[in-house]
Amino acid sequence: MSVPVQMLSEPQRLWYGRLVVSAILADGDIDAAEIEFLKEVMGVLKEPASKKEILGFVESKQAPPLVPPPTAIPDQILAAIYIELILVCISDSDFDQSERDFLSEVAQMMDFTDDYRKKLNIWLEEGLEWKHAQQEMLPQGSTVAAGLVPVDQFTGEQKFWYASLMVATILLDKNLDQFEIEFLKMAISFVEEKQEKLRLMGHVKNRMAPIINPPPGLAEDILLAIIFSVVQIVSADESISYREQTYLSNLFEICDIDPSIHAKILAWCHKGVNWKTNKNGLMTRVRRKNH
Repeated sequence: MSVPVQMLSEPQRLWYGRLVVSAILADGDIDAAEIEFLKEVMGVLKEPASKKEILGFVESKQAPPLVPPPTAIPDQILAAIYIELILVCISDSDFDQSERDFLSEVAQMMDFTDDYRKKLNIWLEEGLEWKHAQQEMLPQGSTVAAGLVPVDQFTGEQKFWYASLMVATILLDKNLDQFEIEFLKMAISFVEEKQEKLRLMGHVKNRMAPIINPPPGLAEDILLAIIFSVVQIVSADESISYREQTYLSNLFEICDIDPSIHAKILAWCHKGVNWKTNKNGLMTRVRRKNH
């Protein structure tokens, strides 16, 4: 999350949460990628009444009306919120007219200048192009969505392997935040055997990554979808360290991924890191009319 929510009051946080829900519901569907943004928002709301209100909109699938913030929010934080809404809208690698209309309405409400809106739109389109590129790296004819892992179709052994991989990936950074802990709990919940769940929870508790063995009978396109999710996890902080790059290289070898695809995915990862980093300049150079 790039929004400095610690600087917002509870009413302002609720306003921000309502905007995220509106972005999620803009196209009428709630997919797995968007749920992660919702979880983050729920984590920043302090009051039970605020959480209840947000969940009410989600359950009814009725987007809250767009209204200005209850009190003034600094320009750079408004820009950060708008950029977060862009990330929500393109998280599923799709961007339909209803989402375009939603963002346009929010930009007007935030009173951004026309020139600044053009820069935001250019950044958006670059991100959408980057997201589409991962689908093009999947085998021709694949029906797997590059950004989604079909865990519900896995065998018990495959679910355990996938959960072990998620634990090992998150534990690359031993300083877990609350969101990462919740993500790990979700990944481990897929595991069917109680003893295997306890074993993985022990790894999390002790901050010791499990050993990752070759994947048990997963098709190439599903393996690549999993690897894309791993890449996005390790680069979530908008950087990729030597240690993380070594981890990815080892994972490619374990999964027996073709070296040419390996190189393409790493290049795609670095391009995404650069794209995400560019948002910082956009937030710094925010321009609003009459401000």
